[in-house]
Amino acid sequence: MRKSLWPVALVILIASLAGGAVWLSQQQRDGLEAGTLIAEDAVDALVGRTAEVRVPWGSLQVTVSEPLAETAEGTQAGHDASLVGVQVALDGPEDLLVADRLPDGALEDPTFTLVADGEEFLLEGLNGWVKDNQVAQVARRQYVALKGEPAEIALRVGYDGVDQVVDGLTGTLDRSAAEPLYQLGFAAGAQPCGDPLWSPEASDAGKAVTTCLVSSSAQRPYVAGLGWAPEGRSWLVVTLLGGAPTEFAGPNGTYDVAESESTYLLDGQAPDEAFALNDALPAGAVEDANDPQVLVFEVAPDRPTGQFEVRTSLTGETEVATGKQGKGKGRTRTFEALVALGAFV
Repeated sequence: MRKSLWPVALVILIASLAGGAVWLSQQQRDGLEAGTLIAEDAVDALVGRTAEVRVPWGSLQVTVSEPLAETAEGTQAGHDASLVGVQVALDGPEDLLVADRLPDGALEDPTFTLVADGEEFLLEGLNGWVKDNQVAQVARRQYVALKGEPAEIALRVGYDGVDQVVDGLTGTLDRSAAEPLYQLGFAAGAQPCGDPLWSPEASDAGKAVTTCLVSSSAQRPYVAGLGWAPEGRSWLVVTLLGGAPTEFAGPNGTYDVAESESTYLLDGQAPDEAFALNDALPAGAVEDANDPQVLVFEVAPDRPTGQFEVRTSLTGETEVATGKQGKGKGRTRTFEALVALGAFV
C-alpha cells in the first residue's frame, strides 16, 4: 500500500510546480498599467532629448527620455510595457524673466502632457512651480507607463491657453503662438519728460518745477491679468516716475493742490491698464518710495518711437482776503488748471 502512494505524490508535486510556473509567467507578462505615473527626485540629469521652453516667467530645460525598461530608482515597466521619463528644471535665477502682471493678476503653473501614439497623459507631478507669485527652482521628474514602445512621443507644454510641443524623439520644439517669448528685447532706458505745458494763467510755482521720468519701457507678449496680447500685437509696459505738483501759480497767487487726476496717452491712445507698481509687488517685497506708475498699452510689435503724454487736471485752493485793504474775513478761492508733460517712447 505504501509503495502505491509514491506515484500519486509525485504527480501532485509536479502539478504544483507547474502551477507555480504558470503563475510566475503570468506575473512576468503583466506590465504596469498604461498611464501609471511615478514621481522621483531629480537628483541627476535625465538622459534624453532636451529643449529650452520659455514661459512668461522663465526659461525651462525640458528633457524627454526614450522608452525605458525601468526608472532611475528601479521601478520596472514589466512585460509589454515601457516607461518614458520627463524632467523639467529651471537652472538658476538667471533663467527668470521679467514677469509683468496686474495687481490682481497671478503667475501660473505650466501644464505638461505627454502624448504617445495619440494617447495623452497629464503629468501632474511636474506642477508646483509658482506659489504666491514666486517661482521655485527645484527640478521635477515624472515617469509615465505606456503599453509597448510607442513610435511617436511628444510633450505638450501649455501656459494660459498657448501650447508648445517638444518632439520626444528629436528634441525639436514647436513654439507656435509663444514665439514672441523668444524674441524679448531689453527694456528701453530712462527717458526724461520735456518741459511742462500749462493751461492759461497757470504755471509752476517758484522752484516747484513739475517733472516726470519714463524709467523704462518694454514690449511683452504676455502680462499676467491681461493674458497673451492679441495676434499680431504686443503689450508695451511703461513705468513712470513723477506725480502731480503740490502747488502751482495762478491768478492772485499760489494755489495748493486739493485734487488732481492724471491721464496717460501714447500716440493719442489711452492705456489698457494703469496701476501703481507697489500694488503689484509680491507679498513681503520692499515698496518703492517713489511710487512709480505702470501703464500697459496694446501696440504693434514693430511700432516706431511715439509720443507719450501725461495730462494732469488740478484743482487748486488759495486764501484770498476780502474787505477794504484786505482786512475782511478771508475766503477760499479755487482755480482749475491743466499741466501736460511728454516724452518719446
